[in-house]
Amino acid sequence: MKTSNTSVEKLYHSYGTKLYSIALEIAPNQAAAEKILIGTFVKIHRQQSTLLNTHSPPIYITLIKLILQTAHEQLYTSQLKYNFTLKQFANTPLLNKLICEQISLENYCTENQLTRADAAKKIREELMSIRNSKHQTATPLPKF
Repeated sequence: MKTSNTSVEKLYHSYGTKLYSIALEIAPNQAAAEKILIGTFVKIHRQQSTLLNTHSPPIYITLIKLILQTAHEQLYTSQLKYNFTLKQFANTPLLNKLICEQISLENYCTENQLTRADAAKKIREELMSIRNSKHQTATPLPKF
């Protein structure tokens, strides 16, 4: 059991801040974002044998899907600041490739001759585009 807890702890230390940033973008307040993050890591703990399977999608894709799913389960639609769904990402080239088609960021950067910083900038721009299509007065996304 110690090994499985260590795996979850490593995931938390590696991805917790990024997932919390996403939760803050979705949740109406900090307390709700914290509950979403906790709920996500409870799911990770329960599902880690399938999540850590080498044949499953890249872990960061799975974690983003889990945080979105947890937010939708824990909050009413009216409570969501930004109601991100995977369907919205289909119209954005990079996000679609990463989330829906499950292409790794490294492969995308190599194929398109981009640095990780360039890809991050592109992701922020695509998220802003999604936000602006829903809300005319969107605020910039925090840098991950």
